[in-house]
Amino acid sequence: MPDIALDLRYLKYALLAAEHGSFRRTAEILSVSQSTVSRRIQILERRVGIALFERHRSGARATLAGERFLKEAAVGAKHLHQAVNTIAQAKRGSTGVLHVGLAACLTNGFLAELFAAYHRRFPAIEVNFEEGTSQVSTGAVLSGRLDIAFMLADPRVPGCRTERMWDERIYVAVPSSHEFASLDAVALADVNHETFLVMADAAGPDIENYLVRKLSISGVRPLISTQHIGCENVLNMVSQGFGIAIATNSAVGTAYPGVNFVPIKSDEESFSFSAVWATTNQNPALKLLIDLSLEVRMKTGR
Repeated sequence: MPDIALDLRYLKYALLAAEHGSFRRTAEILSVSQSTVSRRIQILERRVGIALFERHRSGARATLAGERFLKEAAVGAKHLHQAVNTIAQAKRGSTGVLHVGLAACLTNGFLAELFAAYHRRFPAIEVNFEEGTSQVSTGAVLSGRLDIAFMLADPRVPGCRTERMWDERIYVAVPSSHEFASLDAVALADVNHETFLVMADAAGPDIENYLVRKLSISGVRPLISTQHIGCENVLNMVSQGFGIAIATNSAVGTAYPGVNFVPIKSDEESFSFSAVWATTNQNPALKLLIDLSLEVRMKTGR
């Protein structure tokens, strides 16, 4: 078995020599001496155990065995070069996988803009989304199952960094036939007798806490119907008269037949959303997302 632990530069010299039929021409292309080319090809021949070239005054020609070896070696060198480039790209973050937790809709708004820009800029990075409550997403970030989570409020988690990213105005989604559907705004106390449809996952528990906190001031315990479905289906239930729902800008930007969005009048007219990630997470794709998040936040003035 020949010793194949060789410097790839030796192979490069041999491939060029075979292509141009000349050690001298190879030396000119590589800006080295002809003796350097000759010596390194000889080292390559000794390690492979065969003569790769026939030398003559007018140049050098690959032997039959040399042609076969160089043809196969060129393929192997190309694959190795690709592997090295892949690793380098992964270190820079231009390839890889990113796991993202969500407690907000991707339809419109900050997140939609952020991930559209991220995909345009880094199309080779695979992004996997997972909806979950703030509590579940935080645990997944700490365990490393998620690289980052976008959630309501401004949680303080040991071992994590939290960065407030954007705000969204609060609306109440009501059927188009509702008495308040055409109002410019409505107080939460005006709808405290309604059934509120709330998702079990994503931002659902945070919205439930908001309703309980705001309505308990007036001594009202809100009627909450927890639904194990997504935002779009909750709004479809609203259109069918099952109840009303709390929504934000990311949902309002899409037309839902039979649903009207009425702004909430209160001292707390918006929800704040934050990004949370583990300080020990070394995923290069994560750093690119964080940098872009801050860039989008600055650009949009959120």
